[in-house]
Amino acid sequence: MDRFTGFSREEYAARQEALRSRMEAERLDAIVVSAPENILYLTGYQTKAVFTFQFLLFLRSGPLELFTRQMEYVNARDAVRAGGLDDFVVFQDDEDPIEVSSGFLARRLGAGQKVGLELASWTMSAQRAADITASHTGVDWIDVSSLIDRMRLVKRPAELDVMREAGRIGDKVSNSVGQVIAAGRSENDLSAMVLSAMIAYGSEYPGSWPNITSGIRTGLIHATWEGTVIEADDHVVTEVTGVRGRYHAPSMRVTLVGKPEPAIERGAEALVKAQAAAVAAMEPGAPMRVINDAAMAVLDGMNHGLTLARRSGYSLGLGFPPSWGAQWQLGLNSVVEMPLEIGMTFHVVCVGHLPDGKAVAIGSTAALGPEGPEALTRGGLYRV
Repeated sequence: MDRFTGFSREEYAARQEALRSRMEAERLDAIVVSAPENILYLTGYQTKAVFTFQFLLFLRSGPLELFTRQMEYVNARDAVRAGGLDDFVVFQDDEDPIEVSSGFLARRLGAGQKVGLELASWTMSAQRAADITASHTGVDWIDVSSLIDRMRLVKRPAELDVMREAGRIGDKVSNSVGQVIAAGRSENDLSAMVLSAMIAYGSEYPGSWPNITSGIRTGLIHATWEGTVIEADDHVVTEVTGVRGRYHAPSMRVTLVGKPEPAIERGAEALVKAQAAAVAAMEPGAPMRVINDAAMAVLDGMNHGLTLARRSGYSLGLGFPPSWGAQWQLGLNSVVEMPLEIGMTFHVVCVGHLPDGKAVAIGSTAALGPEGPEALTRGGLYRV
């Protein structure tokens, strides 16, 4: 059993077999897997050091081997002992990692083989990719940037159980911070509560810092604490998440302190209705655009006074810094035609700016089940 998620080796074997089936269809002999979410998904191996040069060599037929930095030796060794990896190779900090990795790949890859590379992964820089491909000109390199990520869009039952737990933690954290929102407190006070509650309730570290803003700073949307003090008749926007096994389940809430200007409450109430309609629109077989279409249909008939973001959320699950939405995600706008499937999970979130630059946002994590959408977290509008 994986020490973080509780997934069995049989679960990982099923994921690996699913990838090999896709590789067979694409006639791929191997993939250099560099996205940390994908390495974790396939093997259970993870490290906080996502900044280091590392990759999983995934052969259509052959052992699973990790190439990583020497400092990760114990982590990789333990993964082998647990059955997640077959072997690993390390480079020292006084060695050229490209040179060492080129030798490793040369021993594993044959001339004329078709090998995938995740060119869109931010852990595989353009320079690294160019150096790797230049060192192996006899290999047919193919960009497979979203191949594994698209597999991960549909969560397996065991994954959904972990996301439910992440959601329960996330809601406890949101409730805790909501209880301390008051005039005179600072964004730092709220953020300290968020981080403390995350740890106390069993969350792992998040892929991104919680977004905590008040008053005019709410318009920044993605912003952390800066010491701003909450004023009387302000509003506060919080976006926090619970994390289990690197699976994230966030939510966004608006909290009114006293009596903010009517436009803020009106805008937030409109987004509550739009976000609920967006979640309700999730249906197996429907194109993903129906989620955003449903939200916009509600808002089009209202005098909300907001400049709207033209998307209503994004796919999510596994995530490492700098994002809990993973390196590759689908934005829920009105042009994405991919069909919705049972097991997909999204942070369904609606965002709007007021003319003065302030903003409101409402969001929750939802999973699509056999009987419709399932709420994993709770967003909403609150008053103190």
